Amino acid sequence: MWNKPFEKLRRRMTCVYAAIFGVLILAIVAAAYTLIWWEILANEKTNLIAQIYHEGEEWIESEEPPCSQAAMSSGKMFAYFVAPDGKTVILNQLGDGDVGKALLSHQSDWPQDMEGTHLIRMRGTNGERYRYLAGVAPVVDKGKQIGTLYMFKNMEFYYQAAYKTLFWLLCMALVLYMAACYFGYWLAGRNILPISQMYERQKQFTADASHEMRTPLAVMKLAVQGLREDEDSRLSEFAKESVEMLSSEADRLSHLTKNLMTLARSDEGNPPAYTEQVDMTALCHKVGSQLELLCEQKNMRLNKDVQEQLSLEGDELGISRLLIILLDNAIKYSPEKTTITLRAASVKEHLVIKVRDEGIGVSDEDKQRIFDRFFRVDKARSRSQGGLGLGLSLAWAIVRQHGGSIKVLDNKPKGTIMYVQLPKHRNR
Repeated sequence: MWNKPFEKLRRRMTCVYAAIFGVLILAIVAAAYTLIWWEILANEKTNLIAQIYHEGEEWIESEEPPCSQAAMSSGKMFAYFVAPDGKTVILNQLGDGDVGKALLSHQSDWPQDMEGTHLIRMRGTNGERYRYLAGVAPVVDKGKQIGTLYMFKNMEFYYQAAYKTLFWLLCMALVLYMAACYFGYWLAGRNILPISQMYERQKQFTADASHEMRTPLAVMKLAVQGLREDEDSRLSEFAKESVEMLSSEADRLSHLTKNLMTLARSDEGNPPAYTEQVDMTALCHKVGSQLELLCEQKNMRLNKDVQEQLSLEGDELGISRLLIILLDNAIKYSPEKTTITLRAASVKEHLVIKVRDEGIGVSDEDKQRIFDRFFRVDKARSRSQGGLGLGLSLAWAIVRQHGGSIKVLDNKPKGTIMYVQLPKHRNR
């Protein structure tokens, strides 16, 4: 069973494979159809010129007309015999019908070079479409040209046969394409299987390691707390500094372990069905008030622009953590004497949250990776401020669990906007 991200990857790869196979199949069908039609047309051109020469010889011997009455009546074949000057008509077998009139009106499309052919497409006076292959050859008697014979062969039968052939080729192509799609889905699965297995092992290791680290970290924190509270111990200044450092690093590891456990649970790909109604107006004001203290420490200002009576179905603790992450991130990466703005409003069936800052901003290249785990835009500054590079990854996981989206935008003229869109009601 594939998890959700890998299933999406498999489907995208299947679409790519299907597009490639589709182009190849269509190219093969087009090439086959073109080759078949070209062969038919080339053969008919050769046969028509040979027939013109044969009918010319028959005319010299017995003055037998090139076309029979039956061929003319059915529209299968027509002929037009003129003197060498090209104007004097020796024999007109175009008739008075709609086809004959159409052929005469398209005389400019007749082949000009001897032994030449040309496919004429035309419409008659009644609107019916006609297709005739026209050919021309000289009629020679005793080494002297006595005239020029044009003959016209109806090609409608071949067109109908070509259309039927194309139809069956497309049907076969559709069957092959469906098989190719199935094969592409199977091939994509085979290709991403090793990656998926490695990912599952990594996810399991993260969860197991985080779980196993909780007990020794708890013991370390208790031991450090005991040393700090033991009034009988006479610790040197260096020892006291070491104890404080151990306490700080233990808290840091504990926070890291907690975040890793949260991310490991989010990787399961099965978001919970939230039914709790969260008062987003009150929650935004509550979290904003908590973070105002951090802003005051950095001589910054936090503005809250929150629409009244906002609510959504979700996890209040998770949404609260999302707001804290976004506001804390904005505070960390903004200089003193700047303003951070928290906005929340209802837009149709969604709730939109925007956190604006006037900080260092995010480059277009980093925008593609800012939600990756352990990624930090300013690594040195993040490390000095205690950043682990997991905050925005957690924010992304919380938003995904609620069926929403999050992205980073530029705040003109400087800074960043974290844009979150959450559905008010989850689909059940």
